[in-house]
Amino acid sequence: MKKTLLTLMLAIAFVGAQAQCTPDPQFTLPGIYPDSATGLPNAIVGQPYNEVITIVSPLDTSVVFVGLTIPVVIQTIELTSVTGLPSSFSYDCATANCTFAGGSTSCAVLISPSPTVAEIGSHQIVMNTTTTVDAGTWGIQTQDDIIDYYYIEVTNATSVVNQFNDFTFELKSIYPNPVQNTAKIQFISGNSADVTFTVFNYLGEKIEERIVAADRGVNDIQINANDFANGMYLYSINNGDKIVSKRMVVVN
Repeated sequence: MKKTLLTLMLAIAFVGAQAQCTPDPQFTLPGIYPDSATGLPNAIVGQPYNEVITIVSPLDTSVVFVGLTIPVVIQTIELTSVTGLPSSFSYDCATANCTFAGGSTSCAVLISPSPTVAEIGSHQIVMNTTTTVDAGTWGIQTQDDIIDYYYIEVTNATSVVNQFNDFTFELKSIYPNPVQNTAKIQFISGNSADVTFTVFNYLGEKIEERIVAADRGVNDIQINANDFANGMYLYSINNGDKIVSKRMVVVN
């Protein structure tokens, strides 16, 4: 097969067994989110990094095989290796052995407890994947792919403000996470505007929504989780042009 099968697929590096994460319910089309155009948010030295990545796998697609374009059914997509991560970073898969079934929606988390000064800079992440498909007359086929268009930028706190422009809209991780009673969320906005802040439970139900008047630069959102049941939640901000989301865990 030509290298066409995974261009929109699993551009994520996973290490470990099973992650506690919830796919972002706003994404339903096949692909991974954030996508390659949006990229991963910056990491800041000394601040915990926790990025939830949503994977929506198609059940079938078309590929070029023996000179013909044929329909195939995707059975599994497996991440086999990853290189390029900063030393304090790791990935966790929501599925065993980092293997994702065709037609499924899943997620992963990219985690660092505290990026270091030594990690400042741009880090290219290179991932190797193997896809297994049912090609009908041609039987079960596999294809290996290399995905190398993701970067993690590690920066220090003072340089973050200097890097944004009029189009910047970036959500930082909640602190502390897990949340006990109250927590703080930071986001960076390239301009002054009203932003919609929303919290979803693990079933995708909206449990809180409010409008935040954002200033240009770094903004804070205080969240009170005293009335939240223990468990996993997604929180997101929406400026009308872009929606960004992250995960939090409540343990009151």
